[in-house]
Amino acid sequence: MSEVKTAEQRLNELEIVVRTLTLFNQNAIATVSRRITQGNPAIAEALTHDLSALKGRNYKDVDQGLYNSHIDSLIELVN
Repeated sequence: MSEVKTAEQRLNELEIVVRTLTLFNQNAIATVSRRITQGNPAIAEALTHDLSALKGRNYKDVDQGLYNSHIDSLIELVN
């Protein structure tokens, strides 16, 4: 039998997803923009390093697995 969730439980879960996606997008865009504007010749390596470092951060009320998954996807695209 599946678990029945209240509207409040579902809303709390959705809030975590939204916070997670927002934080990911902010950090990823900032990282990419910073490296591109610096004109670094080793851009792929620098991006991979910076993005990997973001995975070590822990944030309150964020799904760390989802956050790290988005970073991994971006790293794959860079390489």
